[in-house]
Amino acid sequence: MRLRLMFSAALIAVATLVSGLLGATAAQAAPAGPGSSGSMDFGSTGNDAFGPAGTFLWQNPAGRYIVVLGAKPGTFGQTPAILNQRLHRAAALGRTHPFNRIIVSGGETWWLPVSEAQFMNVGLLQRGIPPHQMVNEGRSRSTVQNAAFTVRMLKAMGADGAVIVTNGFHMKRAMANFRSAAKAQHARLRFVAAYA
Repeated sequence: MRLRLMFSAALIAVATLVSGLLGATAAQAAPAGPGSSGSMDFGSTGNDAFGPAGTFLWQNPAGRYIVVLGAKPGTFGQTPAILNQRLHRAAALGRTHPFNRIIVSGGETWWLPVSEAQFMNVGLLQRGIPPHQMVNEGRSRSTVQNAAFTVRMLKAMGADGAVIVTNGFHMKRAMANFRSAAKAQHARLRFVAAYA
């Protein structure tokens, strides 16, 4: 466990250092367009500012979270396309809504000494999200567990809702799992979809 924590801290430090040395910016890592710079885009007119997810987040920045669901990294630690899409969408929301925290949800990878959540931390750092805006749920191994563990965290943090970031093919099941988990835990939470 100690080795895993040391490795994940080193991984984040190296990613941040390499990003800085190569001059990578959030604008280079994320798709171009309104609200895609690495700065805090208060009042941005991009889709994430005033669409259903953006409006929902603006209504209660301290009580509404952005939840991005994980996916298994590739054999050599590469980021799969579906996870890149989720990270791009979550980062765009996070940059536009810097007071809403991002929960990255995903447990152990099959061989890497970091969880999917820790792996996603690096991807969000590369896309301009600061560490203090991220919260890890690193125990889940399925969408049902993503929902159960994340709902427990949201309830403990006094949240009243969350934007769920995942791909279209996965959204219906994810939303059903989150609503079921909230009902089972007697958590009064509202969920809004943000398609990656």
